[in-house]
Amino acid sequence: MTTLHKKTKIGRVVNLGSSSDGNAFYIEIFREGYPNSFNLLIECGFDYNVLQKRLVERGLSVNKIHAVLITHEHNDHAKAVVGLFNRGRKIFAPESVFQKFGLLEKVEKKYIIYERKSKLIADGIRVLGMPLDHENDDGSKTYNLGYIITIDNEYKILFVTDTKHIRFDLSKYKFNLIFIEANNLHRVIHFALKNAQEKNDMGKIIHFKRVLHSHMLVEKTAKTLAGFDLSECETIILIHLSTSLTMNIFEFKNIVRNKLRKERKFRKIKVTNKKTGVSYIKKLPKILVATQRGSIEWKMEWVKQNKWGS
Repeated sequence: MTTLHKKTKIGRVVNLGSSSDGNAFYIEIFREGYPNSFNLLIECGFDYNVLQKRLVERGLSVNKIHAVLITHEHNDHAKAVVGLFNRGRKIFAPESVFQKFGLLEKVEKKYIIYERKSKLIADGIRVLGMPLDHENDDGSKTYNLGYIITIDNEYKILFVTDTKHIRFDLSKYKFNLIFIEANNLHRVIHFALKNAQEKNDMGKIIHFKRVLHSHMLVEKTAKTLAGFDLSECETIILIHLSTSLTMNIFEFKNIVRNKLRKERKFRKIKVTNKKTGVSYIKKLPKILVATQRGSIEWKMEWVKQNKWGS
């Protein structure tokens, strides 16, 4: 039995919304030598006023955001970028995002993220961009990056959305927190596509083919996660679920959970609450689903963990 005393680098993780209608995640990051959190917003895919309202509803504000990280130019990921820029927030994004929203001539080059190049966005926080495959509605390619965020050279976050697969070899990374797309179920999309083809509904045919070409379905998500080293992963958050079809989020969780169980990726942890002294056993990683309206708010416990093996 090994006792772990390593403190988490993450405080609150707030889902402000996650779907094709808009995406935004607020994350508190704690670094060595800094008493207060560094607050990072990943994606800003709402009208600025809507984003502001969602923050306020959760006791947050735009003024508390120290930096914004954006994956690509689509509105459901970047819509509030101009409003945030005008409020003096530091925006880190691919060049195509600044180009689309008319900010390229206004931002310094140090805020542009390039694929396969590591970027220091704050003391102790480094971001590496990974090219991902994504398409526009007309079938043309969208420049889209996934991110590996490293805190104090040890704590690692993976953020991947709007892609059908990950071309990067991540098998040797030990991520502590994972955000990963699980857009829909394979059978649901194929049934919907078949139905649209039978009705010769070209709009829906194009839409569902684009989903197959540009988004990771939950079965692929599960297979991808099973190929990772999850020995230090605390939480997996499934993001960017479709809003166009009825779905059962418990089925999404079960598909991922069953695949990880089959591949023996879970580990049992004895957790002792520092305040109450109460201990209990739980399995890690924990699997959460980020819903459209932003129902997740998660806070890491500062606890002593005893590993009991897998």
